[in-house]
Amino acid sequence: MHWVDIAIIAAFMIGVFIAGSLLGRSVKNMKDYFSAGNKLPWWAVMISIVAAETSVLTFLSIPGLAYLGNFTFLQVCIGYIIGRILVAGIFIPMYAKGNFISVYQAITEKGGVTMQRIMSITFMATRLLADGVRLFAVAIPLSMITGMPYFYSLLLLGTVTVAYTLMGGIKGVVWMDFAQWIIYMGAAVVALVIGMNMLPDAGASVADLVEKGKLMLINLDGAKGYTLWGGIIGGAMLSMASHGTDQLIVQRILSCKSTADSKKAMIGSGLVVFVQFIIFLCIGAMLYMVWNGASLEALSITKPDELFTKFIIENLPPVVKGITVAGIFAASMTTLSGSLSAMSSSITVDIFKPIFKNITDEGKWLKISRFATLAWGIIMVFGAMIFANQSSPLVVIGLSIASFTYGGTLGVFVAVRFFKKCDFWQYAVPFFFSIAVMTFIIVTQESDPLNLKNIIDGWEGLHNIRWTWYTLIGVSSSLLMNRLLVLIKKPQE
Repeated sequence: MHWVDIAIIAAFMIGVFIAGSLLGRSVKNMKDYFSAGNKLPWWAVMISIVAAETSVLTFLSIPGLAYLGNFTFLQVCIGYIIGRILVAGIFIPMYAKGNFISVYQAITEKGGVTMQRIMSITFMATRLLADGVRLFAVAIPLSMITGMPYFYSLLLLGTVTVAYTLMGGIKGVVWMDFAQWIIYMGAAVVALVIGMNMLPDAGASVADLVEKGKLMLINLDGAKGYTLWGGIIGGAMLSMASHGTDQLIVQRILSCKSTADSKKAMIGSGLVVFVQFIIFLCIGAMLYMVWNGASLEALSITKPDELFTKFIIENLPPVVKGITVAGIFAASMTTLSGSLSAMSSSITVDIFKPIFKNITDEGKWLKISRFATLAWGIIMVFGAMIFANQSSPLVVIGLSIASFTYGGTLGVFVAVRFFKKCDFWQYAVPFFFSIAVMTFIIVTQESDPLNLKNIIDGWEGLHNIRWTWYTLIGVSSSLLMNRLLVLIKKPQE
């Protein structure tokens, strides 16, 4: 790698650390640390949401999906937009009334503190695994470029990200997300333009893609990838769960100046994500044209997530390569920093606060919050190594992990929002029942992206339900069980 590229990457890392530290000077208490005093502009929060949810998996995995498949993933993105509109109308007004720091505080009124803690712990466990995938994804290009083992790549990235998150809190996270999104999207567009200019006859190459069905947008055949209804319904349900009940996203929404701003940030993020996915799918199509659809083996790589990295290393000129690699790091830092802040707020507000009620000094709570951020950062770096031997596209693995709990979580929030108060066990049993249903379904899949089928010796997959249906199945099983338990025993008034 050229020394200029290394200098650009080093300057980026140092700049991120300094900027995060400067943003942290205004943090005076726990509310500032976790919600920025509810003073952040909606447009910055909107971009921060986009940066947090797409991250490095979009940068590396989505081009791989287009290279191996087509553009039908955009059907899921349509569902994302619909889901955010529903979140803006259903959940955001509920959160605004409560003046919450953690989204799981909304559960307390009907489900009690115990249910709040269960939801928070589940979120933290899910986020630790799902974002462990995302963190490991960035170790791939860093290791390919520098030759460092995965662990040292993770350690370098984690150290810088933990440092600025530790100092700046959610304010530092949002503003650094905004800056890093501009960097990685700019890098992606430049790489796409350079790749298209490498083609001797771009028009003929695009016509060949059309003929092969590589640019197909709408699919009604379940045997050929994502379907229209599966994408729209699954995307909407997944977006409702992730953007309406996941502290990673809701924490940003709770930092806006008003309910109206929160709604604009939420719905606007769906439109930005749709455009962003188009760009990264186009990169995958460009790679297919440049390499004439060669197999992964022929390209001397083992994972589809390595396709774009290989192109960056071998085909981009100095300076552009350095900026693009910095863009990859920026994409990874956005999600990691947001996750650290979200998990820290959950464990502090949902777990520690109810236990240590005698601590009234806001300065002490700020120190506890920062210590929680540091602890989660260490756990995240070491936890990411468990995905080192995965061969499936990492974006699919990440979404599959979230699907274990998203349905049950959304089911509880819907029950709290629309139905009368139940007894604690009438929330808890449906929640864990939904997780059990999803565990059974995911483990018995023929594709089995998490390689869990081997837990049951000799088990053969009964069916092949795509992950786009997981959240709908989860929320349906949770709500049905909740209503059944209410019929069996009416809650005490």
